[in-house]
Amino acid sequence: MRATQCLALSKGDMERLQRVFDAVCLEQGWPRDGDRARRHARMLIDDYLAGNTNEGRLLVAGRAFAERLQRDTHL
Repeated sequence: MRATQCLALSKGDMERLQRVFDAVCLEQGWPRDGDRARRHARMLIDDYLAGNTNEGRLLVAGRAFAERLQRDTHL
C-alpha cells in the first residue's frame, strides 16, 4: 500500500499541488487526463509527501520530471 492511499491531504495542500500540476500540464501541452499527466500527478504527490511542500520547488521538480519523460520517449 502506498502512503498516499492512507493519508488525506488538506485543502491547501491539494490547491498547491493542483496549481503546479496545471502549470506543468499547460506548459507541456498534456491533456489533464492523459497518461503523462497521471504520472506527473503521482510524482508530485509522492514528492510532496516526502517533504517537498514548497510550491516553487514542486514546480521545478515537476518541470524536471517532464523533461525526463520527454527524453525517455525520444530514445
